[in-house]
Amino acid sequence: MASEVNSTSEEPLAQMPARALTRRQALKAGAGFTGLAMALAALPAKAQDANGSMYLPVISTNQIDQVEPDDEPLINAANEDDTDDDGFADAERHLSRRWQRVEAAMGNTAGKVEPGNVFKVDLPRTDISATIGGIAVKPEFALNGEVTFQRYRDREAMKFEVALLDAEVNPVLSALFAEDLQPKEEVFTALHNHYLLDEPQIRFVHGFAVGNAEKMAAALYRALSQNSGTPFGHGEEPPGDPGFDAQRVANIIGGDYELMNGILQVTVERKERFKQRNVRLKRTMEVESMFNFQSIGGGNVATIDEFVLLKDEVNAVARELRSRGFLITALHNHELDIDPEAYYMHSWNTGDPITLATDIRAALELTNSKFT
Repeated sequence: MASEVNSTSEEPLAQMPARALTRRQALKAGAGFTGLAMALAALPAKAQDANGSMYLPVISTNQIDQVEPDDEPLINAANEDDTDDDGFADAERHLSRRWQRVEAAMGNTAGKVEPGNVFKVDLPRTDISATIGGIAVKPEFALNGEVTFQRYRDREAMKFEVALLDAEVNPVLSALFAEDLQPKEEVFTALHNHYLLDEPQIRFVHGFAVGNAEKMAAALYRALSQNSGTPFGHGEEPPGDPGFDAQRVANIIGGDYELMNGILQVTVERKERFKQRNVRLKRTMEVESMFNFQSIGGGNVATIDEFVLLKDEVNAVARELRSRGFLITALHNHELDIDPEAYYMHSWNTGDPITLATDIRAALELTNSKFT
């Protein structure tokens, strides 16, 4: 890791204003919100510059990597309506309170903070037993919806992708339109399949809105809870054992990884910076390629893949995947007005996890992806 906080700044960490330290820096420093707040509280007096800005205690800079250009500050007093005067020491309580209100609005469903201070609530369809190509699939593998929230000026942007049965699609859409979210945005942005040979057939509805996160979450909750079997009220999912070397698979693909009930999810960022309705989207706002792996026995896995592509990459990636035995199962947009325009290619395969990871990496090498 780099030993400087920002390659464009010569200001040492100990002399940086507290409000400038990002969440990712704090976590990589090994302190977290609570640890940093405790460190500040332990100081004999608040260190201040000539302008009265509070400074952070010294943290080992060899544990902090460079600031990513799109990392939002941990606390921005200009945009936070209930930040205490010291701006930083109350950061953990402030951020958790905001997202706790969203969790409550989503039927007391647990969420988690993703890189970039994006808040995500997973909505796996645990009420549905499904197969793809005759293989029983876990909800976290292939039947998962998610809702993400990102701070935007004095409001939030919400993106969602929900998994629905055929009979649920239009009642949910009608309910969403009846909510008449303000300010009016394009609440409904896509409807399609992600798979072939799935039983029952699963449809995915995508949407986008800008406004008050709590109100938008409540509107989506009402639409789904009253018109679909989508379960709510669950806690955060345990990692579980995938049954194969998850770290090695993620390293081959070159992305970040997460385990959810034994399902490995690897995500790979693109180098572009996307905007939707003029909102600059963090990568965790559903604009990164995603690869799920589920053990199917005998040392083999199934993989479902979602490549985020620019139009000139589509055929090259599809050709590469087909040459390696992958089924192309869908190609479509998820948004109506994203810049640059993004296409989402879905694919499926089964086999040895290391071989499949190598195949996926070969296809990703044909894209403008940012590998870890």
